[in-house]
Amino acid sequence: MEVLEWKFDDFFQNDESFFKELELVKNELSLVSNNSEKDSLYDCLKIYYDLSYRVEKLFTYATLKSDLDISNQTYIAYKNDIHMVQGLLDNFLQSINRIILSSGDVVDDFLKQDSRLVNYKMHLYEVLRLKKHNVTNHLIEQNTLLIPKINNLYSIIQNSELEYKCVDIHGSMVPMDSSNYEKYFSVVSSNTRRKMLDACMESLGTVNKSISNLLELRLQLCYGIAREKGYTSVLEQVLDEDDLSIDIITNLKESTNSYLPVLERYYSLKKKVINKDKLYSYDLVSSHPYQRNLSFSESLTIVKEALSIFGKDYLHVLDQVLHDGVIDVYPKKGKFTGSYHWRNYTKPMILMNYTNTFRNVFVVAHELGHAVNGYMIKENHPFQDFHFSVFLSEVASKTNELILGHYLITHAKSKNEKLYLLEEQISTFIQSVFQQVMYFEFNEGLYQKIENKEMLSTDDINELFYNLRKKYSPGVEIGKNEQYWWQRRLHLFYEQYRYYNFQYATGLLIALKIATDIINQKNNMLDKYLKFLTVGGSMPTLDSLKIMGIDFSKDDVFEDGFQYFSQLLDQYEELILKS
Repeated sequence: MEVLEWKFDDFFQNDESFFKELELVKNELSLVSNNSEKDSLYDCLKIYYDLSYRVEKLFTYATLKSDLDISNQTYIAYKNDIHMVQGLLDNFLQSINRIILSSGDVVDDFLKQDSRLVNYKMHLYEVLRLKKHNVTNHLIEQNTLLIPKINNLYSIIQNSELEYKCVDIHGSMVPMDSSNYEKYFSVVSSNTRRKMLDACMESLGTVNKSISNLLELRLQLCYGIAREKGYTSVLEQVLDEDDLSIDIITNLKESTNSYLPVLERYYSLKKKVINKDKLYSYDLVSSHPYQRNLSFSESLTIVKEALSIFGKDYLHVLDQVLHDGVIDVYPKKGKFTGSYHWRNYTKPMILMNYTNTFRNVFVVAHELGHAVNGYMIKENHPFQDFHFSVFLSEVASKTNELILGHYLITHAKSKNEKLYLLEEQISTFIQSVFQQVMYFEFNEGLYQKIENKEMLSTDDINELFYNLRKKYSPGVEIGKNEQYWWQRRLHLFYEQYRYYNFQYATGLLIALKIATDIINQKNNMLDKYLKFLTVGGSMPTLDSLKIMGIDFSKDDVFEDGFQYFSQLLDQYEELILKS
């Protein structure tokens, strides 16, 4: 029997035990932060990672408890306490890193001095690789502490204080928050979708200035940190921290823009299918409605059947995930809207707001991809090698979605179902590649103004987004009120994310290579992929991809992905013409 709510026993039994541990960690940190030079480097690293693991448990508990009830101020206060603790932990880390930087330039030299340091090889590698950027000062510390406060304010406005306009849906007045918008948008008439869009945008317009000011402040803080660390831009910092080349970004943008005419071809075809002279953004749902209500249990059955291609060992881990209380499945009053996977070493945690719509089966597959990946890494590596580059974050989840999509198309029982599923796959590609590159360019344009010390007004933000939305929706009529849509992009505000959007695109394109090779039984990809899922942060980012033969020094990774998109469109058009 699957567990449908979060179980926090592996973190803390209750708030009392949480608070007791928080005080213990505070006290221990106050002691060790002054003793780093008295202990060996190995001992310092061991103490640091032991404390990091405990702080991660504290932060996970407080954050997830808060997300179950956004209005509960207790856990917000706890999170603020933990941010102070993280500041102390960062100070301890900086003192350790100063020792490393003053003691050598090559990892092997450290290992010769103390063979036990092999347990922290990647830490040494990363510190030495980023040597000239390993800077900390009061401004960096101050800015770092302010960023999560912006996230909290954004979350409070969006999930608690914003009064969403209501729309009449099946005789009931329904507020157009994220959860209801997702739930109803694809299952109502075009006229109702237009009303839903207008109501949502009108609601966001009421807080546009507040959210814009929060975004500008966040961008300024992130840019300040990047400059203090010796980078010319936030993008340079993001790429360098993940050991990535700017060529990846350049190739991604060029490839995406070169395929905009193919995207326009799809939208032109869609106009013919729905028999409209003009195509609006609220028309971008399946033209072949396929209504199928699925309980959460039914979704799990389908996902398991699709993922059986990975073999029994993968399914064994998947069953463990489902029985460990790592998923909070259903919507609740005050609960954070949307869905996410919270990566942490204790156990991965998934927040969902599951409704019985068929689309949610893909959300289930996506989030379980993250979770199984986390379990497999933990089985093979200690805490210090668990966390990996965000560049790889979406690979496992997107691979699951693609495998599921292929399975569903293969087992479609009618032409209409197959058309619906093909549209879903096309839509996934559009949302994960074209739309994410759009958001990348949005970030890039905003940061360029900050970096050039230009004024960044609310109107500037809205206009930039509106123009990009039109560019990346060729052949679609975009209403002026859609200039507010960026406010729903959570990643613009989440504290650990900067330029995160391009990694959805690269994640899907990498996943396409993996999924198609597994399906076609090519290049021994299944064995390579299962090995990749165990790697975590135990090796450099691009080296872990080379396990699967994926090399970004070659252009075919992106080109193959866009060719797949064209082939999907060909299948869809061929099936349409048979009507």
